[in-house]
Order: sequence, then C-alpha cells, then structure tokens
Amino acid sequence: MSLDADQIYNLVMKAGEDWVDKDAAANILEETKPIVLAEIFNSQPSGMAVAAKENAAKGDPAYRLHVTNMVTARKEANRARVKYKSAEMLAELRRSQESSK
Repeated sequence: MSLDADQIYNLVMKAGEDWVDKDAAANILEETKPIVLAEIFNSQPSGMAVAAKENAAKGDPAYRLHVTNMVTARKEANRARVKYKSAEMLAELRRSQESSK
C-alpha cells in the first residue's frame, strides 16, 4: 500500500473525526445512564420500598436497552480509536521510510 502525504493526512483526519463522533455518542449514553435510571425509578409506584424501586428500575427493559446501547457505542468508539491510532502509526512509518531514503 503506497500512499502519498496527502492521502495519509486524509486517512488520519477521517479516522480521527470518526473516533471523535463515536466517542461523543458513547459519552452521551454514559452520562445519561443515571438520568434514565432515575426516570424509571421515579415512575415506580410511590408505595414501593427504595430498594425495590431500584431493582425494578434496573430490570426495566428501557434501562437494559440503554445500557446495551451504551456498551455498543463504547465498543464502536474504541474500534474507531484503534483505526485512528493505526493511521497515525502508518503516517509515522511513512515519515521514517522517507527520511531514511
């Protein structure tokens, strides 16, 4: 795979932007996790004990879906970070190749 400097730059930029977008999506889900739990907790009947409300909220399908989406988003962000770091490494290797000619 032979790439010129502009192609490598574009590859690194695209990978970096993808990582930033996916990391932001994962962060939003992570930051809203306690809010989702609180909303479900507060929707439980007022006569329930606090521990029972918490258990019901954590077992609620909406909360489980939020957690699943959060974990999936973090996985995608981590994969995007690997692509970005790999593109950075490629750029550095190409620079080393060029300087040793």
